[in-house]
Amino acid sequence: MDFSTGEQAWIQIETFGFDHGVPVTPTGALLVDLRSAPLQNPADHPALAGRDGKDEEAAGHVMESPHTFTLLARTADQAQALLDRSAKSNLIVRVLVGDTEGRTRAVVIGDALAEILTARGIRTSVDHHGLTPPAPQK
Repeated sequence: MDFSTGEQAWIQIETFGFDHGVPVTPTGALLVDLRSAPLQNPADHPALAGRDGKDEEAAGHVMESPHTFTLLARTADQAQALLDRSAKSNLIVRVLVGDTEGRTRAVVIGDALAEILTARGIRTSVDHHGLTPPAPQK
């Protein structure tokens, strides 16, 4: 099946922090929990502390983890398999990628996953909930 046609994303990736709650989803989603994944955390490295996953050095730190590419390949394969089943019903696949705060590892993995799926010809969108500043309280 050719998923590269049409303008709407076939796979929606959302990154978030478990400390802030899992995004509500009206249908099922592939949940990727990175809290205990063997990924290097920029927050544990003094020179990278406080940076988010859009920072080039922080992203590089996460991507240098030994199991990053295995995790990405497996997740991309799972998302594509869900898409193969869901596309027949015209359903969009949601992939929720979470770490503790949703600002570093989840962002890096979410963006890398989108790149892999896009390279496979699958339209993908990414929304980073953890990078959105909280609404001011009144």
